[in-house]
Amino acid sequence: MELNLEITMESGQPPHFLWNCENGRFWRIVGGERRELWQEDGKLKWSEGFGEEAKHLLRSGDNLERICKAIGTDAVMRRAISRHRGLRITKNAPWETIVCFICSINNNIPRIRKMVQSLMVDGEVMPPEVMFAADLGGKKLGYRDKFLKATAEAAMSYDLSRVGRMEYENAKEALIEFEGVGPKVADCVLLFGYGFLEAFPVDVWIAREMKRGYGIEGERAIREFAKKRWGKFAGYAQQYLYCSARSR
Repeated sequence: MELNLEITMESGQPPHFLWNCENGRFWRIVGGERRELWQEDGKLKWSEGFGEEAKHLLRSGDNLERICKAIGTDAVMRRAISRHRGLRITKNAPWETIVCFICSINNNIPRIRKMVQSLMVDGEVMPPEVMFAADLGGKKLGYRDKFLKATAEAAMSYDLSRVGRMEYENAKEALIEFEGVGPKVADCVLLFGYGFLEAFPVDVWIAREMKRGYGIEGERAIREFAKKRWGKFAGYAQQYLYCSARSR
């Protein structure tokens, strides 16, 4: 599996907010046990018993070479791929992905991480029923507090797994029904929580990068361009562009 673990885990995807890093090893508590991921001589290593979960998280079935060849059809994208070779899209639990990206609204990565970490108990994001009942007032979430509460309440009576069985457009419409989930957050959740690789989240970083690299402005025009140019792998294209924008 082609992989740069550090780039992948620290690229603004959910692991950036959910996982910790010590001495080159990424870890979090799962089911009351510490799970670790690291690389040695380019090979992925994991703590005992965590292999299948690690492969799921890192989408081991994605042929990164083929994907990069498919999206690397212009100089802008080829440079982005070259700078961040081994970057993979991750697959995360839908609920924790929703929480991460509601916290991301008008926010920066250090603060998003701090907020998400404050919403975790024993290494796991509070489930909807716990979050709805919890006092979030001291967690410095700002207006995101009410979004999280409302979304937690709605999720208590909604089977989130249904979204993954829908077509992309219908899945996006379903997520936007949750308070605080707009088009950008919905696309992030679809990409990183449900594995819809055609999703192309548009935030301020992507808007700037699309204008700089392709001369495209406006959310609708950007989405149409991405759909036509990168199609079923638009999510990978977005992540390479996002990391390039941040690295500058």
